[in-house]
Amino acid sequence: MDAHTHEACDTYVHEALRFSRALSLTSIRNAPDFHRNFVVPSLALCPWMPAQGRLLDIGSGMGIPGVPILIACAGLHGILVERRRKRAEFLRHVVRLLKLDAEVYDRDVRDLEGLHVDVCVARAVSRPDALLDLCVPHANVGARAVFPVADDCEVVSVPGWQLEKEQMLNEGVAQKVQIYRYAEVSRET
Repeated sequence: MDAHTHEACDTYVHEALRFSRALSLTSIRNAPDFHRNFVVPSLALCPWMPAQGRLLDIGSGMGIPGVPILIACAGLHGILVERRRKRAEFLRHVVRLLKLDAEVYDRDVRDLEGLHVDVCVARAVSRPDALLDLCVPHANVGARAVFPVADDCEVVSVPGWQLEKEQMLNEGVAQKVQIYRYAEVSRET
């Protein structure tokens, strides 16, 4: 991790811990645990990010995994979607403070028009098939979906998406990741 990424991630962690109790962001109360549990696994997704393009973080919550990825991958434009207004305000604060190239929506991702993204990420809070369905209206052809999943999570089948790779995350993160590639399906209803 370069000096800029390290400093910006430290600032982000400080802000997340500062706002944590008021917004119920996490039960973690110290920076080393926050880094280990949230920042390191988010940064471990960076090898699958394009050098440039648009990143969609679905259910961004406190900004995981989107904020650390946007810190480390400066060529990406982030779209952080968090339907809880107060958490979205926190994300806007972080985006301004860190001068990230990102926009924040406080709406359900299903209520947004096509966002034309190149990569979709989300924390493992939902089944991959449900997340992939949410990505379809927003994904460019060739887009990737990069999802950390439980070790026992099976590969899913969703029209338009094909598994590209499944492996354990690097850098001491004991979690599996599934990477899907979008080919396209008819978007007619």
